[in-house]
Amino acid sequence: MKSNVGRWVVAVVLSIFLSGCSSIRARDEISGQEWTAYPGVRQDLKETGEIFTGKRSEPGWIQGLIASMLIVDLPFSIVFDTLVAPYDVYRIYNPEAFEEADEPPDQPEDLDAE
Repeated sequence: MKSNVGRWVVAVVLSIFLSGCSSIRARDEISGQEWTAYPGVRQDLKETGEIFTGKRSEPGWIQGLIASMLIVDLPFSIVFDTLVAPYDVYRIYNPEAFEEADEPPDQPEDLDAE
């Protein structure tokens, strides 16, 4: 009977990296007016800089873990941001097309009030 420990390790590591992808997090956190090209790379570099300049308050071992994840994530963010660069450029130069999507929907009227 073979051990599946290696497969589990790979699955856990991949899930950690996919859930922490800076490109996805950056696009989720920025508003339409602040949209930029390569937001994932910018976020990776900003957070790594905060760790190395001592602006974060986590313990050292956590900062080391986060920094290593950010450094490993950087090439993937570069590739992903390059692939979606046409969308980013379109969104930068046509913000009015996305203003309606960024606004919260209107509240439906209460039909039971009558």
